[in-house]
Amino acid sequence: MTLRILHIELGRQLYGGAKQVEYLIRALDPSQHTNLLVCSAGSAMSSLALDNCEVLPLPCAGDIDLQFPFRLHTCIRQHKPDIVHVHSRRGADVWGGIVARYNNLPALCTRRVDNPESSIAKYKYRQYDAVVSISEGVRQVVGKHCQDSRQEVIHSAVNQHDFSYTHTRQWLESTYHIPPGTRIIANFAQLIPRKGQAELIAAMDKVTAHHDNVVCLLFGKGKQHDSYRRLIDSYGLHGKVRLCGFTDDVPRILPAIDIMAHPAHAEGLGVILLQGAACKRPMVSCPVGGIPEVIIDGKTGLLVPPGDSAALANALLKQLDDPATAQRLGNAAYHHIEAHFTPAVMARRYASLYQALTSKKG
Repeated sequence: MTLRILHIELGRQLYGGAKQVEYLIRALDPSQHTNLLVCSAGSAMSSLALDNCEVLPLPCAGDIDLQFPFRLHTCIRQHKPDIVHVHSRRGADVWGGIVARYNNLPALCTRRVDNPESSIAKYKYRQYDAVVSISEGVRQVVGKHCQDSRQEVIHSAVNQHDFSYTHTRQWLESTYHIPPGTRIIANFAQLIPRKGQAELIAAMDKVTAHHDNVVCLLFGKGKQHDSYRRLIDSYGLHGKVRLCGFTDDVPRILPAIDIMAHPAHAEGLGVILLQGAACKRPMVSCPVGGIPEVIIDGKTGLLVPPGDSAALANALLKQLDDPATAQRLGNAAYHHIEAHFTPAVMARRYASLYQALTSKKG
């Protein structure tokens, strides 16, 4: 029997959770699954070409769009799925479960962030037959609201073929005016306090005191941009730490850097870490949320306490001073995600859950 799965992903851009939905749809066995994708009209996903999937763009104005559940109900009545899988928030996590239950369909919700929720979240999750967390760290946060639903941990994935660029070092040096022979540390995240760039800037003060030929590139945008600019100036790190803005060139940049630093204070899983591992990059991060499921300290990378710039500096120096060990960690990270964080692994886990929930409902 072929299952008809209605996926709901209302993200506007094709990264983060939306990219995970694309990975999942492409990896599900077409002999056993037919996919329907509800997405926001005008979003990047609405123009995505996917085999074995009918894309169904719907107008959606976010959490406060009270017409969206009626549009979703009409869509379900027309396309008759066997199961509803809600991937995003923006109101979909609230309305998706309610509309599925109204139509007597099994439903699951994937939770991707470890932000605390209020006590009313239990009423939202009560509408779902299963709640999936992308890491054990997320499950620990969400679990307290989901006593009435089946709980699963299914990790996010990375497609290693998306990061198969080679010979990009010269391009990176030319694009960002980096002298040849310079060691490159990079961070890819929103410029917000919980991503830890302030500690990374402070750590670079110590790092550059030991290694003059090191530069740190901060890729991302956010409300802390001006604050971080002032912090860079206060340490006298102009030119050594650079605010590079948002980039779509992550798959091209990552293979060319020497170390990836991701000193986040909170993180659901950290897809950027999966991407770094796909490029065999040495990584330094913090043991928060789902990060320890990707970076096993001393085996697939180095972990330091969140907010500790001195420990972060020491970890970066350790990798700079011992490139052979750093590369060993990068190679181990690659093999770790190859075994546990691929689209094929993710799709098998979801396919098993779909089958269990539809069999139970039937």
